[in-house]
Amino acid sequence: MHQHTSQTGRTSLLTRFIWSLILNAGLAVGELIMSLITGSTALLADGLNNLDDTAALILSIYSERIAKKPPDKRHTFGHERMDVVAGFAKGCFLLIAAILIVYKAIYFLLSPVEIPGLPVLITASLALVVNLASALWLKQDACHSLNAKGTYLCMVYDAVGSVAVMISAIFTLLFGFAYFDIAASAVIVFFMVKSGSELLRDSISIFMQTAPAGFDYDAFEQEVLAIPNVNGVGDIHVWSHAPGEHHLTCRVGVEISDFCDCDRIVKQVESMCRDEYNIQHCTIQLVYDSADLARFCKPN
Repeated sequence: MHQHTSQTGRTSLLTRFIWSLILNAGLAVGELIMSLITGSTALLADGLNNLDDTAALILSIYSERIAKKPPDKRHTFGHERMDVVAGFAKGCFLLIAAILIVYKAIYFLLSPVEIPGLPVLITASLALVVNLASALWLKQDACHSLNAKGTYLCMVYDAVGSVAVMISAIFTLLFGFAYFDIAASAVIVFFMVKSGSELLRDSISIFMQTAPAGFDYDAFEQEVLAIPNVNGVGDIHVWSHAPGEHHLTCRVGVEISDFCDCDRIVKQVESMCRDEYNIQHCTIQLVYDSADLARFCKPN
């Protein structure tokens, strides 16, 4: 059993999640209150987006606490797949929030109201600062954690949404045209759907034990066959246990002159997996031909 992610890294990520939660919870409440006061659909969209982030961050904190647990007899791989569960849930949150915003936008189109641009502009400016700060905190973890990636993408797209709200507020102040608010909502919905679908795709891919992107079965097989004393390879299985953590198992047929060749062949295959295919964990089963077995295995 092996713990793949350092506890120090997990702890620092958990701290960043907690600070992001505090900022985004306050921001979500403020934006939703201001959307009720101003009638702005764009602020409602951004507020729901940040409320979604708040729920996602609560889930992130819970999943990080679970993921920090060491492997045990029932969970020999550890608990890091909780990271993937959190990413899947965040994708669902984003898509549900997008549907709510579309509903509100349609209602606004049927019954438009006047939008006061200045309060919307001030609120969106504060939202931009909070979202950028949260995104910068989580950026370094987004490459190796689907949990952190999901939250990071939410913050980035929230920042884009806040810019869209600010632009719509400026146009509303200049031209008194409330439909710019709907345009900003459409921008936010687009990025929410984009982010949510990406998270669902990545998490489902890991749940379905799909081979890592770019893995070439034929090339791998030919490279193994090119190793001296290898005469066959089969039962190749490749999957991702978590983002950036890839596994491979296979059977390798060998013809050997002595058993020292076994260690050499296994080490060559492991080195190839690690250096050329970014596979960190491989299990190689050697299969001996009948002549080798007859030569090395003496009957009792």
